[in-house]
Parts: sequence; C-alpha cells; structure tokens
Amino acid sequence: MIIKRVFGIALILIGGFLAYGLVAAFSRMLHGEKTIATIVNIEKVTDKYKKFDKPSYSYYPILRFIYKNKTMQLMDRSRSGTKKEVNSKIEIYYSEKDGISRGFTAFELILSIISLAFISAGLVALFKSK
Repeated sequence: MIIKRVFGIALILIGGFLAYGLVAAFSRMLHGEKTIATIVNIEKVTDKYKKFDKPSYSYYPILRFIYKNKTMQLMDRSRSGTKKEVNSKIEIYYSEKDGISRGFTAFELILSIISLAFISAGLVALFKSK
C-alpha cells in the first residue's frame, strides 16, 4: 500500500515537472508579439564540447524582423538551420523579456500528452481503492 502511494506521488511529481517546463515554453508564445521573420543567414557556432577530440559546430539561423517600428536581427538558438532556409520567412513570437519562440510544435504536444498521462496515472495510483 505504501509503495503504491509513493509510486503515485512520484508520477504526479514527474508529470508536474514536465508541465512546468511546458508552461515556461508557452509563456514566450503568450506574452510575445507575433511577427514574420526572414532568415537572413546561418551562423556557425563552435560548441564547447568536442566529439572524438575534434571541435563540433552548431548552425543557428539569424532572423530579421520588425518589432515596435525597429528592425531587429537576432540569432535563434532554439533550433538549428541549414543554408537552404536562407531568405525564407517564418512566423515567430518575440518579446524583449522572453526572447524568440517559433510557436507550438509536435515536441510540445508529445510532452503535454506525456505530462497528462503521468499526472493521471499518479492520481489513479493514489486514489484507487481495492
């Protein structure tokens, strides 16, 4: 009986932790201003970790967009990019406080489903009577 309760509490805590991370990701989208950005360049950034004693690199897009009547140009470190994406237009959400968000993705959808599953399984384990 005590093992079942500990298991239920652990599932609720894990689900709550995942949900908290999703709320932080959604806050950028909720508080940001929706705008159209153009990918103007891809910047090569050296990672601090090496792979097989060789430096590794990440490629991040440089976005140009208009925010409050000013042209902004920022690097989006949330996703990598390729040279094929240069000059393409994307929808972003931007706020000075939270930064750039590209909106709701399939990854957030999967995490929200997993979070709800963990929380509901934990509640069932806690309150199910024999």
